[in-house]
Amino acid sequence: MERLLNAVGSVVWGPPMLFIFIFTALRFSFKSKFFQIRGFFTMIKETLFKMFSRTENNGISQFGAFCSVLGACIGTGNIVGVATAIYSGGAGTVFWMWISAFLSMMTAYSENYLGVSYRRKDKYGIFQGGAFAYIEYGIKMKGLAKIYAFLSLFSVIGMGNLTQSNSVSESLVAGFNLNKYLVGLICAFLCFAIISGGMQRISKFGTVTVPFMTIAYLILSFMILFKYKANIIPAVSLVFKEAFSLKAINGFGMLKAMRYGVSRGVFSNEAGLGSSTLIHAESNNQKGETQGMWAMLEVFVDTVFLCTITALVILVTKNNFSSQLYGADLSVAAYSTIGEIGKKGIAILTAVFAFSSLSSCSFYGEKSFSYLFGKKHIKLYKFIYIILVFIGSVNPPKIIWDFADICNGLMAIPNLFAINCLGKEVEYPKTNIIRNN
Repeated sequence: MERLLNAVGSVVWGPPMLFIFIFTALRFSFKSKFFQIRGFFTMIKETLFKMFSRTENNGISQFGAFCSVLGACIGTGNIVGVATAIYSGGAGTVFWMWISAFLSMMTAYSENYLGVSYRRKDKYGIFQGGAFAYIEYGIKMKGLAKIYAFLSLFSVIGMGNLTQSNSVSESLVAGFNLNKYLVGLICAFLCFAIISGGMQRISKFGTVTVPFMTIAYLILSFMILFKYKANIIPAVSLVFKEAFSLKAINGFGMLKAMRYGVSRGVFSNEAGLGSSTLIHAESNNQKGETQGMWAMLEVFVDTVFLCTITALVILVTKNNFSSQLYGADLSVAAYSTIGEIGKKGIAILTAVFAFSSLSSCSFYGEKSFSYLFGKKHIKLYKFIYIILVFIGSVNPPKIIWDFADICNGLMAIPNLFAINCLGKEVEYPKTNIIRNN
């Protein structure tokens, strides 16, 4: 099975897919005149400085949407995803994650701009937006929107459920030697308690956990980087050396680094998948430019900043543990170099962030499921989702990550097609002041 998934993954994430992602990111970067650079401070002003704004609508706050999306990325994407990328593609993957994230900031902006612009009220009087909306109403291809929803549902199973629950289990087993079946049962029960309250409860959970856990994660990481500060420059040098090496080093080379750097970068920040549009479309703020900039900030914080921290921690400590460690085990080993506080600390952080991802990603699946089958079967979806949480907790991590990679690649195809078709409609802030709707 593992060989089959590797073969399929190599095709899905082969040169054509990498080209489509990079082409799309470059297209919107040039179209915006590299707004991620010239408009960086505008983005900060319109997001972080206004993060707690709320209107009279019943949607979630902008900060709630930000934390929900970021919570779906941090943990498995940053802590475990970076570890799997380095294991699979070498240190050079980090460089290509940087390039992918920098350019993809404008992909994220564009899809979320469109996701808010095409919001429509459904037959229940509830606003529905995101990728479904701009595929169905923008390019007038409801059939493709259905295909996207189907692929999104399977992506949630792979990326949003199985990988997250597996990361919870693997990190707690590695850090505290707990029984994975017990962890699976507890995780499934707690996940049900969160998702049964809908997006409002998911958002509230994210606004509580994400800020505090991020601060704790940074404290642990900087403790390690300070201890191994002499290894930081050699680690950065290795990143650039393996990123451009045409001849494989220890089995790694430029093409392999690009493949895993881009795919893990996408897993980390979700730019190009269209998934974040489903949550941003729930925000109170109905301004496409504003939600686009929140999406840009998520990519920057998630991949450019936090992924770099995790990568450096692993690379500066790599001589202290086996090179065969994978996923959560590799992350726990790196953070264990400062003793029990690091071992148990990163285990708890990974578990909490992964659990936050579980709850946030369940909403992606819920929107996809309801788009395909209607709202009357949502309870069935949630029941299946909880069962899969337990299954993911007890399965081998390598197979699950390979499956998640395949799902992400397939899900991206209709979304990237749609946003490229609608690219001319995307507008960018022309001044440093954006009036709220």
